[in-house]
Amino acid sequence: MLPLRYINCDWNIRMEEDNAPPREASDESARQGLTEESRRHDEAALTQLLDAVPDISIQGYRLDGTVVYWNPASEHLYGYPAHEALGANLADLIIPPEDLEIFHQRMQKVRDGVHLPPSEMLILRHREGYPVKVLSCHVVVPHAEDGLRLYCMDMDMAARLQDQEWLWEAVQGGNVGLFEWRPDGSVILSRELKGQLGYLDHQLHNDMEAWRSLIHPDERDEDIRLFEQYTRRPKGRFRIEVRMRHRTGGWRWILYQASPVYGPDGCLSKILGSSVDVTERKLAEEQSERLAYAVEQSPSVMILTNTDGVIEYVNQRFCDNTGFSRDEVLGKRPGMLRYGETNREKSHQLWTTIQSGKTWEGEFHNRKRSGEPYWEQARISPIRNARGEVTHYIKLAEDISDKRALNERLEYLAFHDPLTGLPNRSLILDRIGQAVAQAHRDQHALAVMFIDLDDFKVINDSLGHDLGDQLLIQVAHRLRSLLREGDTVARFGGDSFILLLPKLSHAEDAIPVLEKIQKVLNQPIPLSSQQVSVTVSIGISIHPGDSDRPEDLIRHADAAMYRAKAEGRRCYHFYTPEMDAALQERMELDQSMRQALERGEFHLVYQPRVDLASGRVLSLEALVRWHHPQWGMISPGRFIPLAEETGFILSLGPEVLRQACEQIRVWKARGVPTVTVAVNLSARELREPDVVDRILGVLADTGLEASDLEIEITESAAMSSIEQTIRTLTELNTQGVRISIDDFGTAYSSLNYLKRLPVHAIKIDQSFVSEMKEDPANHPEDAAIIRAIIGLGETLGLKVIAEGIENTLQRDFLLDHGCVQGQGYLYSRPVPAEDVERLLNPAQA
Repeated sequence: MLPLRYINCDWNIRMEEDNAPPREASDESARQGLTEESRRHDEAALTQLLDAVPDISIQGYRLDGTVVYWNPASEHLYGYPAHEALGANLADLIIPPEDLEIFHQRMQKVRDGVHLPPSEMLILRHREGYPVKVLSCHVVVPHAEDGLRLYCMDMDMAARLQDQEWLWEAVQGGNVGLFEWRPDGSVILSRELKGQLGYLDHQLHNDMEAWRSLIHPDERDEDIRLFEQYTRRPKGRFRIEVRMRHRTGGWRWILYQASPVYGPDGCLSKILGSSVDVTERKLAEEQSERLAYAVEQSPSVMILTNTDGVIEYVNQRFCDNTGFSRDEVLGKRPGMLRYGETNREKSHQLWTTIQSGKTWEGEFHNRKRSGEPYWEQARISPIRNARGEVTHYIKLAEDISDKRALNERLEYLAFHDPLTGLPNRSLILDRIGQAVAQAHRDQHALAVMFIDLDDFKVINDSLGHDLGDQLLIQVAHRLRSLLREGDTVARFGGDSFILLLPKLSHAEDAIPVLEKIQKVLNQPIPLSSQQVSVTVSIGISIHPGDSDRPEDLIRHADAAMYRAKAEGRRCYHFYTPEMDAALQERMELDQSMRQALERGEFHLVYQPRVDLASGRVLSLEALVRWHHPQWGMISPGRFIPLAEETGFILSLGPEVLRQACEQIRVWKARGVPTVTVAVNLSARELREPDVVDRILGVLADTGLEASDLEIEITESAAMSSIEQTIRTLTELNTQGVRISIDDFGTAYSSLNYLKRLPVHAIKIDQSFVSEMKEDPANHPEDAAIIRAIIGLGETLGLKVIAEGIENTLQRDFLLDHGCVQGQGYLYSRPVPAEDVERLLNPAQA
């Protein structure tokens, strides 16, 4: 409750008496007449003034209680009209019955000259009988007619207190704090203001410094400066939001508002103000600001429309994506973004969905301000107010042009070969399946051709992979140029292609296409600065005769292609059921070969290289053999080419090297005189980046010297990626590992490269030696090649080793022309390790 304040009202009426000496009668009569008239005039003016007072009820009465004056405010306060009150006794009008005795006693005291209190609270009575609480001020006034009169001025305290209660309840209910600041620097803080900061009334003193200390340090100086500036020139309303420290340690936002109060002299009397805790509103504003910032900075496009579809808001991402400014789109409809007519069919479904209160999702093909089209993934949802009514629609979207292009690219790559651009294995299988279904309906045949380049590995190894890729691209281009409408050519992998010929009347209709392929591909293909000629082997399967399943048609064509290669290459072959057995054998051989490595079925034999004149063993060549538990000994000619083709050689080669080095270590441990052992390194192993580390690692693990090992590589392998080959072999040679070239003369070698290779020996391929089993004169070409290789070796300072020597005629020819080392059945077949000891230790023999 606001404090009740009492106001003392002192009313003084001074009646001046004329103490002048008596005058003449006429003058006195005249003067008295004028005075009476003036008195009546003053009384009338006073009565008019008192009647006009709106909020103070004034009554005048004689000292016996008889009412002589009753103003309109009294009529309103007590319910008696003036004509009823005048002449009546006050005791009968407004004095409660229980207070009549007190009333009469007080009136007697007034008659006896006792002064009443200037003002006091009284409980009086309304005409209707209920109590009326008033603040009453009393004044006794002398009156010419009947002596003294008592005048009372009553203010209705009930109404005022009710207003104060309502005001106070509003202050308390709204948790409004109050404060008063005075020019002397003193301040009064209400308990509600202190409570906003967590303090009880006695816990926070009415001290300006105590209040200032609670302001947040970051804002204290500025907030105090603003308030002090206002106190110096207090005009209008002061308003500030201050962050204050709560007693619990947290921070609260308090809104302070104040206004100046001036005294009668026009000087500032005080500043009165209020305080309201606005923390929740501030937090909500901050949350709204964060939300607005998030919306503006969102990576998603955001558009807000009214229920008529008129744009009311777009975020910055929209402007960045489309190039439109806000001013250009606000008030417009999203249809302005439509690219062509592609979105029209979606509009009806979209509006039907969102007007039913549901969310619509889909893609739009829109345009930017520049006219450039883009794809947009959108989600449009209705926004409802608190009553559940839809007031707006919001669209969240993202530009998926890049994603869509990427998906299209990925989809393309999923079904196309990235090198040639041709359909790949997956797509050709699908096309064959469709063609088979069509052939069933139309009762016609179709052909599947499996096309494989002959000796591509040699070309690729000799020219390098970059030119090998260019060759495949050129072959793909030529095959594509042969297509009829409805035909499909695909790259099946590596150097293999599939050609689908649908809608054939007879199987023989494929033959002209086969011959055209052979003719077109036989023409030289320009690659860089040279011309390359290629040939292909082709296998053909026919639907419906060979199969209805796409996988089987390709497998059968593959089997026919292998038959074509076996029959001399550069030809084609139609599938026959017998070919499946050969293909099955190949698959079984591959699987068994991998299992053999795990089961330890591979072992080494050693063929000596000898001095042709004396037969003394100079070195050994390690050769791998495979003894299958069911199939017995399997010729290296069967599994080595397959191992190189499938990549299994990368597992088999390290195993051969390990076994050879382990055997040398065993011989040395047993005191057997050892010689250098040569191990073959395939072209695929030579291209492995860690081949040098692997070879040196095996030598270190087995404790051998580098001179104990010789690495043999084929001539074609040496010429493959020649610069890489030179670096690899040079590094091995630097470490002391000897290098020799096997099968020399069977591939194309550049002498410019050959002289840069750090090799110590070249081996004449046995195909040249084997032709001279009887008389070398009958084979002049082979004899000339052998002489040339021997001469080349002498010129380059390389040892020359002949392979495949089986009789003395071959030996003598080689010795006559300067070749002093060789190997062959004339001296020894490849023998197991235990028999080598006899060859290396003549004393034991």
